[in-house]
Amino acid sequence: MSMETKAEIRKRILEVRKGLTDEEAAQKSEAIVQRVLKTPEYMESDNILLYADYNHEVATRAIFEDAIMRRKRVYFPKSDRLTNTMSFYQTISLAQLQRGFMGIPEPPEDMRLCYKLKPNEDTLVIIPGVAFDTAGFRLGYGRGFYDRFLSQKRRLSTMALAYACQIVDELPHEAHDIKMDKIVTEEIIYSFLRI
Repeated sequence: MSMETKAEIRKRILEVRKGLTDEEAAQKSEAIVQRVLKTPEYMESDNILLYADYNHEVATRAIFEDAIMRRKRVYFPKSDRLTNTMSFYQTISLAQLQRGFMGIPEPPEDMRLCYKLKPNEDTLVIIPGVAFDTAGFRLGYGRGFYDRFLSQKRRLSTMALAYACQIVDELPHEAHDIKMDKIVTEEIIYSFLRI
């Protein structure tokens, strides 16, 4: 049996995710968030690069609220469609986010609040995606925003959030694809060592 293409997997898993009821998505998201908040990577991080969920992605509001309460700095991505790159801007209230690319909530661009790599601080990147495999590879929406961002910042710790129904046995991947350090689902936390 030939392996599904990325496009076929993307279509299939997005359908499955769309099939979750709002209630199921909320319950699973809450279970995932509770796991995230107990991880050492989260507890020890000074900076959290978070995503604003849309379209039935794992909901992140509770992570944002917890992080702010713990006086962590939280940043959300703003995408540049022309270059397919993204920058993260510090956000202290979700009310700052505005509908941007594809209707995804984004922070306003303010260079004073732009995330810059600080080697003396622990930064955790919390990442959405369409599908993930049991080796830690990620399938995104096909624009390569996160791959491009992470390729220059391999020191950052990465944690993907996914429902169990988004985990597949094996994704087709290329040499430049970046593996996640952790994938947190409502059922299990997958951890991958960097060799």
